[in-house]
Amino acid sequence: MKKLFLTLFLYLFLQSLAFHVVAENIKHNTVADYLQQAKIKARQEGIKANNLLGESSPYLLQHAYNPVEWHAWGETAFEKARKENKPIFLSIGYSTCHWCHVMAHESFENKEIAALLNKHFICIKVDREQRPDVDSVYMSATQLISGSGGWPMTVFLDHKLRPFHAATYYPPYSIGQRKGLKEVILKIDELWRNDQVLLDQVATSVTAKIKSFADDAAGQGKLDKAELDKGVHDLAMQQIMNSYDSESGGFSAAPKFPRPGIFSYLNGVSALTGEHNENRAKAAKLMMKTTLDAMASGGIYDQISGGFHRYSVDENWQVPHFEKMLYSQALMVIAYSELYKVDPQQKYKKIVYQTLKFAMDEMRLSAGGFFSALDADSEQVDATGKKTGVHSEGAYYLWSENELKAALSKTEFEFIRNYFHVRENGNIYSDSQDEFTNLNILYVDEEFKDGQVSAKQEKLLDSVSIKLNEIRYARPRPHLDDKVITAWNGMMITALAAASVVFDNPVLLAEAIKTSRFILNNSFDKKNKKLHRQYRGKKADIDAALSDYVWLIHGLLEIFQSNKDEHWLKLAIKFHDKQNELFLAQASAMSSGGYFESSAGDENLLFRSKNIYDGALPSANAIALANLRKLSELSSDGAQRASYSMQADKLVASFATVINQNPAAASTLLSIELNRVKLK
Repeated sequence: MKKLFLTLFLYLFLQSLAFHVVAENIKHNTVADYLQQAKIKARQEGIKANNLLGESSPYLLQHAYNPVEWHAWGETAFEKARKENKPIFLSIGYSTCHWCHVMAHESFENKEIAALLNKHFICIKVDREQRPDVDSVYMSATQLISGSGGWPMTVFLDHKLRPFHAATYYPPYSIGQRKGLKEVILKIDELWRNDQVLLDQVATSVTAKIKSFADDAAGQGKLDKAELDKGVHDLAMQQIMNSYDSESGGFSAAPKFPRPGIFSYLNGVSALTGEHNENRAKAAKLMMKTTLDAMASGGIYDQISGGFHRYSVDENWQVPHFEKMLYSQALMVIAYSELYKVDPQQKYKKIVYQTLKFAMDEMRLSAGGFFSALDADSEQVDATGKKTGVHSEGAYYLWSENELKAALSKTEFEFIRNYFHVRENGNIYSDSQDEFTNLNILYVDEEFKDGQVSAKQEKLLDSVSIKLNEIRYARPRPHLDDKVITAWNGMMITALAAASVVFDNPVLLAEAIKTSRFILNNSFDKKNKKLHRQYRGKKADIDAALSDYVWLIHGLLEIFQSNKDEHWLKLAIKFHDKQNELFLAQASAMSSGGYFESSAGDENLLFRSKNIYDGALPSANAIALANLRKLSELSSDGAQRASYSMQADKLVASFATVINQNPAAASTLLSIELNRVKLK
């Protein structure tokens, strides 16, 4: 009877979605497909697989047939560098990264460049999504040395794994004032042979500086709760307002990223009551609504299939960078669900449901786990639908006017030509690489952004979506990174469970439980009580990071709050205890509540980070704080409640000094603490 009940709810849930094309017949394009083609090509060119062929990371496997003699991060490669007296060339990226593909094609598939790398360096590849701890260390160095960060990351290390030069993307050869990888390789080889004293001095200095930046827990303090014009919340609001784009929403110049921590904080501020808070509550709600409305109508949101791209390259949210990350889907579902609670409009519910449907259709194993990401790039097809062999960014998502005319009825085309601002010569004006000529990204035209469409127009949009999805599904698929990351699945568990409460939908809760069971059954070693970060190919590996623990716990607590089944609370407590064992500095565990972001498992790491500022994702320490506050509220044992509360207070105190200096950067933590601070 229970199964029949859930089946009925699932049917009603799917029927309530705006789009009715179910992507059940999608054939995913994974690294296994790539390896088959790469093997044939390599054999023709006389290239043998390198040391990455047996790795589990899709990113590393993408480079297994490069002529570069790549190694995975580990002692084997480090010992080889010492034995041969060569510096290390470290390349960090991820499998769905557009510029990683560009550099791979231009340089790592280039036999001349590969020969130089093999001659002068020991070359190491790292998947940043698999090893966020390694990525964090060398991203700090890259930002310090070059002034900016990103992927692909290119770092040169000595035998102590200390960085002495770093940048992001290099073209293969110098162009004007921009140095090419070949020139950099030869210069560093010269310095390594002739001036190791200089390289040692640089490496020593850089390492000392990045280590000094690694720990935001600068000692015990208090969040500034002074009078209103000096309090930490007032400063945070002022910083957010100063960065806010009042025309297009968002909190930076282009490129614009979703800022889930800021969304959560503004949502909390907008719910404040009382005469003294009225103005700031209105300002917070306006900033949040303007931004989320602009994103929902822009090209960053997939108007045809649902789901969010990673970020917008322009200031108006119209032209996205076309990757679709699992974390983007989860965090945006949370953001729009929270917005719905303070402004219950059906359009926000629709965004949530469409995004969840996309993720379940196109990014999920049937058993319940969610894959990591869909690539920005895919193979182009010509006017007849034939594959061209040319890959480009956005090819899966973009349309020529003639394609749309041919696919749609006259009535449908005339409407969406205006609704989506379709133009004969294309509607994409941010195109630095000239990839989008005469193509259209579907975003909502200004004329329709603030108005409601009629029932007739809504039916036209549904019909258009069905037809265009059918065409899309027949196009070459973007590469799917098919590893299942525990932290990102924890975010999706949280999103599903939270949305189930907001929209009173038990099917969403059932889906959250299904995903939780997948992670517990596949990514948790019950015998050794060990949580893994990654599951892929029926195997779990890589030690879980702090983010994996906190987000899994967060999801388990959301499930418990939704169904009151003590099983989920007990699981959350067990994982929390293990988290304390692995990520608290035991010597100071009684005095500091701040967590290291990685365990002490890799002795080759220069340092372990302990951060509170949000990046593209909310700070893992902030989510740890959220869990502690929830555990304190939910525990039935008085002593345990007090212990959780005390540890939460210590965590806040340990980061208070840096938060007081730049509170907007710690928006997630402030959103958690907001209801504990009485603003005057």
